[in-house]
Amino acid sequence: MLIVGVVIVVVWGYLGTRDRPKTQRVSLPGDYASAGRELLVQAPSDPANPLPLVLILHDDNADAKSLDRQSDAGKLANSRDFAVAFPEAVGGTWRIDGPEGADVRYLRDVVRFVSTKRTKVDPNRVYVWGIGEGARLALTAACAPGKPEFAAVGVVGQFDPEPGPTCQDRVPEGRAPEASWDRKVSETLWKFSSGHRLGA
Repeated sequence: MLIVGVVIVVVWGYLGTRDRPKTQRVSLPGDYASAGRELLVQAPSDPANPLPLVLILHDDNADAKSLDRQSDAGKLANSRDFAVAFPEAVGGTWRIDGPEGADVRYLRDVVRFVSTKRTKVDPNRVYVWGIGEGARLALTAACAPGKPEFAAVGVVGQFDPEPGPTCQDRVPEGRAPEASWDRKVSETLWKFSSGHRLGA
C-alpha cells in the first residue's frame, strides 16, 4: 500500500510539472538595440491569456542564474501564471546612467523580446524588481519620464542612502528590506505587484 502511495505521488508530481516551462538562456536578436545581450527567460509559449511579466535584476558582482536559483521565482511564476525574465548585466555590473542609458534601453528590449518572441504578455502588467544595484536600475527604469512602462517596481535590500529616484505618484513601489532574496521575498513582491496594472 505504501509503495502504491509513493508511485501515485511521483506520477502526480510529474504530470503537474511536465507542461511547465523551464528557464532558458537566450540572446537578443540582431534587430534589437541591445543585440547579443543575454538573459534568462521562463514563459509558456502559448498561454490561453496574456500573462503578467516580471523582470528580476541581480545585484552587481552577481548573475542572473544565481538569482534565479535563490529567488525561486521560476517556481512561483509557474504556480501563479506569470512570465519571468532575468536580465544579465555586462561583466556583472549595471550601468545606471539615467533613463535613456544602455541598460534601461536593454530592459525595454527584454520586454519587447519576451512579448513578441516568447509568449503573450499583458502590457498593463509588466513589473520590474531588483536587489542592490539591480534595485537602483529598476527604479531608474520605472521612473523614466514619459508614459509609465512598468505597473509596479519592487526593491530588495537595505540602503543608506536610498537606492534611487522615487515616483510612487505614478509607479507604485514595494520594498522587501532583506539582505538576500529567497522564495518568501518573491512571494512578497508578487503579492504587492500583482495588485497593480497600468491605466487602472
